[in-house]
Amino acid sequence: MNDTAPDLIATLTLPLRVGERVSLLVADEAGKREVMGFVTRLTEAAVAVVDRRGTEHAVARSDVGAARRVAVALGRNPVATPRSLLDDLAARAGVAGVPWVARISALLADRTPPAAVPAWGAAADFDGVAARFEGEWVTLGGGSPAIWVDAAWWATRMGARSIQVRTSDPAVAAALASSGFTELGQADSQGPSGG
Repeated sequence: MNDTAPDLIATLTLPLRVGERVSLLVADEAGKREVMGFVTRLTEAAVAVVDRRGTEHAVARSDVGAARRVAVALGRNPVATPRSLLDDLAARAGVAGVPWVARISALLADRTPPAAVPAWGAAADFDGVAARFEGEWVTLGGGSPAIWVDAAWWATRMGARSIQVRTSDPAVAAALASSGFTELGQADSQGPSGG
């Protein structure tokens, strides 16, 4: 720990907030390394960051040699995803209907990250709508724009890059279209309603 080093976290143009994604260049007794993830705690002495594997790194502010905010990762083009993969993800999530997809980075652009999200894990509930995280995807059946945003913040902390919402409800489809999602056509298989 270098107690005489400047506090580079404090020099960011806007104050760093819990929930933001950052990259920190850290030099401490373990050596030099980059720590990238979402800020979970901030104190006058330290910053804690959770990486996409769920490991929390508590770093003394004086050990940070460089700090910068990092946008949510872009990921692959969700429209180019094989339909069979999307259908398999939906089946494992227990949802059906027409698939609508979007990049999480586009959905969350210019939004303030929440300080907290549901617990790390394969599934979470958002106002009665179940979300399932798997690989680079989060899948939901129905919902609303606020639910999709909340689920995206939750899943992106674990490495998700894309979101799939299944529905056969015209009102939900209209909300998806106005939220920037792309419709991929009628679902291939039958299953639970995607509300």
